[in-house]
Amino acid sequence: MKIGIKFKLVSFITILLLFIITLSSFLVLNGIKIYQNKESENILLNQKDMFEQYLDENFSEATSNKNNDKLELVRATLFNKPWLRTIPASIYNAKGDLLSGFNSENKLNENSEKSIMLKYAMEGKISYRQDSNVMYFYSPIKYKNITVAILELQYSTKENNDFYNNIKLMFFGTGLLSLIVGITLGFFYLSNFSKDIYTIKNSVENIQAGNFNNIAEINREDELGELSKDLIHMSSTIEKNIKELEVEKDTLSKAVNKLKKMDKEQKEFIGNVTHEFKTPITSIKAYSDVMGMYSDDLSLIKDGTESISKECDRLTNMVDKILELSYLEKYDFEIEKKEINLKDLVEQICFRMSGKIKKNKLSLDYKVDDISIIADPDNLRHIIINLIDNAIKYNEPDGSISVFCKKNKDMLQINVTDTGIGMSEEHLDKIFEPFYRVETHRSRKTGGNGLGLALVKNLVEKQKGTILVSSTLNKGTSFSISLPL
Repeated sequence: MKIGIKFKLVSFITILLLFIITLSSFLVLNGIKIYQNKESENILLNQKDMFEQYLDENFSEATSNKNNDKLELVRATLFNKPWLRTIPASIYNAKGDLLSGFNSENKLNENSEKSIMLKYAMEGKISYRQDSNVMYFYSPIKYKNITVAILELQYSTKENNDFYNNIKLMFFGTGLLSLIVGITLGFFYLSNFSKDIYTIKNSVENIQAGNFNNIAEINREDELGELSKDLIHMSSTIEKNIKELEVEKDTLSKAVNKLKKMDKEQKEFIGNVTHEFKTPITSIKAYSDVMGMYSDDLSLIKDGTESISKECDRLTNMVDKILELSYLEKYDFEIEKKEINLKDLVEQICFRMSGKIKKNKLSLDYKVDDISIIADPDNLRHIIINLIDNAIKYNEPDGSISVFCKKNKDMLQINVTDTGIGMSEEHLDKIFEPFYRVETHRSRKTGGNGLGLALVKNLVEKQKGTILVSSTLNKGTSFSISLPL
């Protein structure tokens, strides 16, 4: 059977209150009893000292004169003293015979409790015996260190017992009332406490079920209140992450679908291109065969030459179209910005390009702020690599390349400068066009196709940045890029 936390807490408080009340009552009542007994013993000891002092003063005078009348007078007047009449007293000889006092027993039974207590007193010991509301005190009376008699005092403890019983009754009533009040207050407090716990439990179950908007807040200034706020924050964070995952899932699904579509288009394109390539090639082959067979027919040769030229132009356009399609992608991934260290990124790029730089007998110098920025690392990497690669291709042996990157407010400044061949002003507005090459011969030699700077501009504009170029013929070129962060 499942036991609720409310029942457990109420039971614990009840047991704890019972323990505290019982322990405190025991300690206080026991302390009172010890104090009362100690006070009673002190009173009896003081009475015994006064009694012994009186006998010592009068008994010594009577015995020195061997005056029996005097002894009888001492005994007779002893119990007339005001300080003795407050506590009933009796005197016994060493045989247990009552000599004088308020006790009616002249001879004691050897097996009685009083007889046993008297034997202790005869041995020189002080003893006590509690009987209902009377404390019996037995003490030897010594004269010159010799026990000459036994003193019995009967001290009433009724007043002490009544006080003790009243205190005990008061403790019982107070304890019972405290227990009832404590359990009642604890019940109401724990009802509210357990209610908040069940609220948190329900919130956790709602989070498990995906009901992120059904999370109740607990207005408490303690750990439960903090836990409630943390659950709300966790719920909103989980909901946000799930939505982001759904968006990413949707983006990925679109990407997969587009890739499938691109794959299908690619296959169709290859089939069409194969067919289109075959047609002009077949035509060229046919015209060349005819021209070989009728080499003396100038009109036929002229028509064949024109047809072959047209088919070659057609092939050239088809090749250009393939290059354009390879560059102009039909699907673009979203820009994914994240925190990166600018200096680490540039150092990695420079290390990656160092082999090519050494091969071309160039030097590379870079100065980069050691800062963290929020940017798309892939796009930034493509931009810097293409600019450095362009600086390598259009440089001269023993030339230099410098890279400068810094953060200016909310913009990232990138400058790449080379000491290469440079270019005239007429080319500055065209170098970002696809397939545009300033020096065709150098581009073929270095493997350039005129797409690098076009790609750089495309990536910069995609991030809403700007790119500027300045160049001096035979002195070098400098590219300056500004990207928002």
